[in-house]
Amino acid sequence: MYFFRNSTEEYRRVALKSFVVGERSLRAYLAGGNVRFLEEAEANFSRLRPNDKRYDEARLLLGITKTQLRKSNDSIDILQDLRNRIREKKSGENPTFDRKISLQLAFANIKKYTDAGYAAAKKELEELIQTAGKDEEQRLQAQSIQVFLYSVMAGRSKEFKAQRPDFARTTLKLGEELLKAGQSSLTVRFEALNALGIAWMRIAEGNWDGFGDREDSWEKSQNFYDQALAIVPNSVRVLQNIAKLRIIQVEQNFPGDRSALLGEARELVMRSLEVNNQDQYPFSELARIALLEGDKRSALAFINMGRSKPGSVKPEEWAKLEADAKAL
Repeated sequence: MYFFRNSTEEYRRVALKSFVVGERSLRAYLAGGNVRFLEEAEANFSRLRPNDKRYDEARLLLGITKTQLRKSNDSIDILQDLRNRIREKKSGENPTFDRKISLQLAFANIKKYTDAGYAAAKKELEELIQTAGKDEEQRLQAQSIQVFLYSVMAGRSKEFKAQRPDFARTTLKLGEELLKAGQSSLTVRFEALNALGIAWMRIAEGNWDGFGDREDSWEKSQNFYDQALAIVPNSVRVLQNIAKLRIIQVEQNFPGDRSALLGEARELVMRSLEVNNQDQYPFSELARIALLEGDKRSALAFINMGRSKPGSVKPEEWAKLEADAKAL
């Protein structure tokens, strides 16, 4: 009995430390810290047992961590199981916590970068906005992720490719409304600014009718990205988005020094890798930059490195990059 008691007390001590360290590590990463913080958070949150009073919160935070580590499918499984667990409880209902799970499920589904994922996220967010009630901050957070969703669809939706300009218009409308909401938190503003940067980038890329001067679209995209980066200076997402802007500008013969634009794109991606190198996407972008520079060896090296990482770059995208590199 003495051994059992000590084992229980030891677990409680370790569990408390694991939760505190995990939470601190996740916050440190989200504030612009290195990917090692995410890996530390993942390990610590995973130690808590189902009978621990912090277990539910730890699972939510683990789901967030998995998404940031580009393990979206793992995140979705964890969050769906957690939601089922919460809803099956006979007492202690917590609608605010349930909505937090829905918000993170939506974000994880977006990060799969598939039309099925977008549809799942759209459903989650619409229900969340309807049920937020008097919880203004949660409603605004859901709307900010909704703006991000439409911005992603404006550039990536395959099933509804013809509707991409409409998705961009929706992004602009909802994003501007959020920026005008005086009670918006910095988190909400960041999401809105980043999404608006994406939308104007895609508008310029597509050169769609009804959006005004193309040069103005490039400028607006950069301006919104700069404002987002001012909130989170080491944001991997924004750094990579600005790099994507430069790549698109080179591909579309944007006036300027081609070499300088590609050099800036590479520098931005490398900055993002200093924060998080456990993601396929930045390596695919480095390969794309190398292709535009005619550097076959570097392109193939980045492709090989990228394929070994977690992430959402599709096999056919890697195959296309490799074929293009070998054709140089």
